[in-house]
Amino acid sequence: MGHKTQRMKTPFQGTRPRVGIVGISGYGKIHLQLIQEQESKGALEFAAAVVINPREEAAVVSALKGRGTTIYTTFDEMLAAERGRLDLCLIPTGIAWHARMTIAALGAGMNVLVEKPLAGSLPEVDAIINASSTSGRFVAVGFQDIYNPIVRTVKLRLLAGELGRLRSIKFLGFWPRSSAYFTRNNWVGRLRADGVAVLDSPLNNAFAHFVNLSLYFAGNSPEGFAQAQDVRGVLWRTNAIESFDTAVVQAVTETGVLLWLGASHASALEREPEIVIEGEDGRLTWRHEQECVIETSHGRERLLLPPAEDTRRMMMQAVLDRMAGRPATLCTPEMA
Repeated sequence: MGHKTQRMKTPFQGTRPRVGIVGISGYGKIHLQLIQEQESKGALEFAAAVVINPREEAAVVSALKGRGTTIYTTFDEMLAAERGRLDLCLIPTGIAWHARMTIAALGAGMNVLVEKPLAGSLPEVDAIINASSTSGRFVAVGFQDIYNPIVRTVKLRLLAGELGRLRSIKFLGFWPRSSAYFTRNNWVGRLRADGVAVLDSPLNNAFAHFVNLSLYFAGNSPEGFAQAQDVRGVLWRTNAIESFDTAVVQAVTETGVLLWLGASHASALEREPEIVIEGEDGRLTWRHEQECVIETSHGRERLLLPPAEDTRRMMMQAVLDRMAGRPATLCTPEMA
């Protein structure tokens, strides 16, 4: 498991890759912007979009058609028409659809950028990995922090022993959510939806970025992630949901690092995500979109962290670099 920095033969025949997206509403708007920014630079051709709610998105649909993008009303319709023609498919859909759409897109000859979490179950993750291997196409996952070079730099400094032997990695974050958040679709707060596991929760969805980062920082190789063992937790729900909206989870890694994860969508106050890494010789504090502070006996160093908008741009650029055969760091299914 780890970063994949590889070269590959350019899969597209023209000067620009042909790109499609599944959904332009909700979180899809963010992926739509990523495509449009790259298209404005001439880096890709925005060839196709699936829009299941064309009436609500009439203005966007009209603009896309005017720029030459083909609009499809279903994912299956796009697959049938674009099989072997799209180089990249962006899948910013609900958790229940991540695995099935990713596997179908790979089977149609497309590389994939799918939002996190990758899937709701390990068998689905295994199926995605197998489909990627069989198709010869890659899957990149939307844990955008992994695409940030500062993350890699910090990991290498931890491995070099800057903090000494790691003792603990703790994460805490509160993002209050109203009742409307839990009724906005058919899978939020659910354990299963559309016939598959989704296991939606703060730790598996909104705060999953920081679970992923914590395990990466705890990994004992430049590209490795720690494995959580002896996992114990206390889960609560304040809202009328199947899953939980608040949790405290504790585990240890295979090298003995204590992991402590706390998150809530039901808090009265907001607290931006923070990861604190304690070592025998120092401390590192990672404040989301703000700063990374490293404190040792040699002094205090502060690294500024980019906003999420910038790390998502880094993610999109890495995907395009990977397709063009340039070195690129991706968040792979194994990492996700």
